[in-house]
Amino acid sequence: LHRYKEERREGASPEQAVHTSISRVGRAILLTSTTTIVAFMANMTSNIAALRSFGIEAGLGVLSAFILTGLWVPLVRYDFDLWMESRGKLQEEKEGLVHMVPQSWLAGVTTTSARHAPVVAALTILITAMAVPMMFSLEGDFQVEDFIESESDLALGIGLINERFSDEGEPGFILVEGDIANPKVIAAFGEFRSNVNSHGPEDSDQISRLPTGEVEMIAIDGILGFAKAAMAWNNTSFVEAGWNPSAEDGGVGCDKDVLGLPSLDDRQCLIFLFGFVLTRGVPESGGYPPLPPSIVAEYIHAAEELDYERPWLTVSGEVPHYPRASMRYGISSPEQFALVEPALAQLEQDMAPLQELARNPLRERGKISSADEEYPITWAIPTGEPVIRFVAANSMQEEMQGTLLLGVVFCTITLWWGFREETSVSQRWQEGMQDRADFTRRVGSTVVVSGVITYFLLGTGYALAFATLALVLSILWGTMPFFIAAVTTGPIFVVIVWLYALIALAGYGLNMITVAIAAMSLGVGIDYVIHLIERYREEREKGTTPHLSLAAVGSASGLALFGSAVSDIAGFLVINQSKMGFFSTFGLFCAIMIGLSLIASMVLTPAVLGLLHRKSLVSEYS
Repeated sequence: LHRYKEERREGASPEQAVHTSISRVGRAILLTSTTTIVAFMANMTSNIAALRSFGIEAGLGVLSAFILTGLWVPLVRYDFDLWMESRGKLQEEKEGLVHMVPQSWLAGVTTTSARHAPVVAALTILITAMAVPMMFSLEGDFQVEDFIESESDLALGIGLINERFSDEGEPGFILVEGDIANPKVIAAFGEFRSNVNSHGPEDSDQISRLPTGEVEMIAIDGILGFAKAAMAWNNTSFVEAGWNPSAEDGGVGCDKDVLGLPSLDDRQCLIFLFGFVLTRGVPESGGYPPLPPSIVAEYIHAAEELDYERPWLTVSGEVPHYPRASMRYGISSPEQFALVEPALAQLEQDMAPLQELARNPLRERGKISSADEEYPITWAIPTGEPVIRFVAANSMQEEMQGTLLLGVVFCTITLWWGFREETSVSQRWQEGMQDRADFTRRVGSTVVVSGVITYFLLGTGYALAFATLALVLSILWGTMPFFIAAVTTGPIFVVIVWLYALIALAGYGLNMITVAIAAMSLGVGIDYVIHLIERYREEREKGTTPHLSLAAVGSASGLALFGSAVSDIAGFLVINQSKMGFFSTFGLFCAIMIGLSLIASMVLTPAVLGLLHRKSLVSEYS
């Protein structure tokens, strides 16, 4: 609409004005919409279904916005002007209106940035160099205040619980699969508990502890210890279940220990005790209350239905199998991901006794049927709500950051296509063969630059693939459009780094909100730069000098970009006033992201163009 009004002020008819605005600005809007869709659709490479859904829905939303604002709205204005013209009431656009800021100010920003391009470049490099360490220092966190009002009763209640019962921790579990009735597994549980208790003050201390100072780790081996103590106190219920204290094998075919109780080093004894505690629980003894079977069932699982009268057998008279067990522990401050991550890493190191009984790494789930006498454990992993929440949030953040970098590459390729040369492939090939050295140099530099950029962003595997792709695209689309695309994408990548640094300076961590906003900055921020680059190319095609082109860009496109940024920032700052931490954080950093995108388009991009056309600008200024 701004370009339409500009053409009308220059004397164009409504038809000429709408044709120019759609063909010129429409091309820029098509590119901005395409790059934004591509940036969001990069999430389709994620392994997380929610991110893939987000990419599809966001892409469709941008496509709908392009159809509505890029085509429908200008045509509505065109139809309205035709209707007014048919009634003889169409007025000319007024000259000299100050919409927000004088156009000369914005033109001065772009030309000054280009004139002092070396200084702007040096400052940009300096700020980015300081921002990179802050960006890499960010760690994940999960704060209750991010999702509910900080002054609400729920948030206050959670805060009091964390403050007064911090030693309790949020329950987590270690799930173990295999042949749990193997005595080696029960012994490994005890060794694992000893490992967790063996750490010093310099190690992570997020696992909750008992008043005695020992780590609270509840497992079936401890329950069996209570069961044996209850048997020593009063064996009546055990005798009723089939235990014969006078028989050498206890009447169940197991070896007794020195106290005449079932030995935990014997498989048949374990099978009897497992069946007993699952059917009858742990009887009370010595002042300790009874433990019902429902609680015991949280720590040991029988594959078949047990015979209540003969708990060492199934209802069909066969020996039962015990394929799963769990160990319960507590994680204090589970919302602080920076503390949870080292605690879980240390916990997995302490699981070495379990790893010794597994043929494969514990994280790789094997078939339970593959368990044997030497390797009775087939799988063991930490789980539970705090672990699931940490892994889910951490995976989401890593996936979004990964797709963000992939989106940068995809946007560059999309812009390469959008800025492609109009000459045919055969014509460019013939021209290249006339000066093979120059052609090889241009194509080679494109391949090297694209390969190096992809290597630093995505790694070696992607670098080789995209370097090969760059070789093909250099022939199909030309080499100069690649560097124009890189100039367009570069400032926004700098904005992303700065945004992460500001997140760190503000005291925030990486969470779903901050990572999502950083990912959005690519799709949204690049639109500003594309509009400026497209208008600059249009002015240059008219034969205008670089200085005058930058001045025209600042006074025309700059006004539209400035107005768009101000309205967006105002809207997001209103959201920032919300008492809900989620919306407040979202509004704050979205406003910052829009402001940085405006700086990228009005300051950084003209500076890059100033460096590329340094000789022409110096001669103009002189």
